[in-house]
Amino acid sequence: MPQQLTINRLHVYSLLILLSIVSPLQITNAAPGVSASGPTPGKYCPAPGILLITAEDLSSSLDLAMRSRTALERKDRVETLNTLTAIGGILQQAAGRGASARTALLIDSIIFARPNEDNEHLLTWFPMLHTALLALPDEPAPRAADEAVSRAEEILQGDRKGDVLDELKEARHLLRCDGLNLPLQAAIVEQSRLFFKFQDHSKPLTTKDYEKILESLRNAINFILEQTSNVD
Repeated sequence: MPQQLTINRLHVYSLLILLSIVSPLQITNAAPGVSASGPTPGKYCPAPGILLITAEDLSSSLDLAMRSRTALERKDRVETLNTLTAIGGILQQAAGRGASARTALLIDSIIFARPNEDNEHLLTWFPMLHTALLALPDEPAPRAADEAVSRAEEILQGDRKGDVLDELKEARHLLRCDGLNLPLQAAIVEQSRLFFKFQDHSKPLTTKDYEKILESLRNAINFILEQTSNVD
């Protein structure tokens, strides 16, 4: 009997040692932005090549913002307005770089259409959305996003209970890269604010008003530089 107990203890110890070795390996080998419970929203970032192209857009926008601020100091209204307008176009282009970003923007369009379209009309968007999702790599985040989109479609068809917008927002966030998208969207909001404030003569635009857009652009560029620092 003592010998049997000794063998059982050795067996248990061996299992514990094996588990302590295997568990870290499983965690280490997990895909970036993917936890044991599934992909983490906001962690699906573009490939380095797409990030570097986006960095060009952001750098151009930063340069234009500085030029616009300088033109404002010189009281050159034409140059100020032209540069602000150009920033808006470039930032919108940057927001759509990469297949996942384009798909997220398509989901945005459906979300914006929700208040003005009935379920039947909204359902006409989904074949195009599923096609866009199929074009993405077979990875956890796109798969989870497609599942959320399918749930939204089933809710619209009356086959499932739930909130269509919640499912679509979840799908959109799964395809986002928060480190890039949050400062980029902040810059887009600031560009719009600067543009309309410049045209509203009740409260003059000042050079200090440019601080937020400059900070947002720098944050977005810094994120890309950190993500691509080891890329040849």
